[in-house]
Amino acid sequence: MARVRLAKIVRTLPRRAHELSRATVEQSQRWRLIEAMIEVAARIGYADASVATVIERAGVSRKTFYEHFTDKEDCFLAGYEVVSDRLIADIVAASAGHKSDAARRTAQVTKFIATLAAEPAGARVFMVDVLGAGPRALKLREQVNRRFADALFGDAPVDEIRRTAVVGGVNNVVAGALLAGRGKDLLELAPSLSDFVRSALR
Repeated sequence: MARVRLAKIVRTLPRRAHELSRATVEQSQRWRLIEAMIEVAARIGYADASVATVIERAGVSRKTFYEHFTDKEDCFLAGYEVVSDRLIADIVAASAGHKSDAARRTAQVTKFIATLAAEPAGARVFMVDVLGAGPRALKLREQVNRRFADALFGDAPVDEIRRTAVVGGVNNVVAGALLAGRGKDLLELAPSLSDFVRSALR
């Protein structure tokens, strides 16, 4: 989560500047800044993160930062979108090969929690720090929650209120565990949360 596998992407790029096109250099810089933003927020929290700490971690100049992002919030939201897209993709992929809806939803919830459990610090950024990152972050979080609900329920006859309540319930339980320092134990929540999601259709 905290690295979102971005470091691996960056490491596959040529190292010498003269080997890189301008577009590749800019892409590499953007990934490094996003990765740094998530790592800094995971370490000290979004509120205490600053452009200075992010550019120091990314190894780029302040000028480069502002060529890609308008401010700290803009960079954080870009990172949040990267993590969100990865999580939703994992949830969708986890649904493949399951004949029953119950098995599919169990696999999806388990994958969601397993992805977060793999990087508890980054998971806290995604589940907790985003709540204090401002109105734009909350709006984006709401969009992500709807995508999460759509991945879980699809075309099932579950009304909007129940969809929102179920996803909110899962998020609150996971966030509570992260705040309590039980990030490495998140997978223990999977059976109960899977049953909770399935019960929404009963």
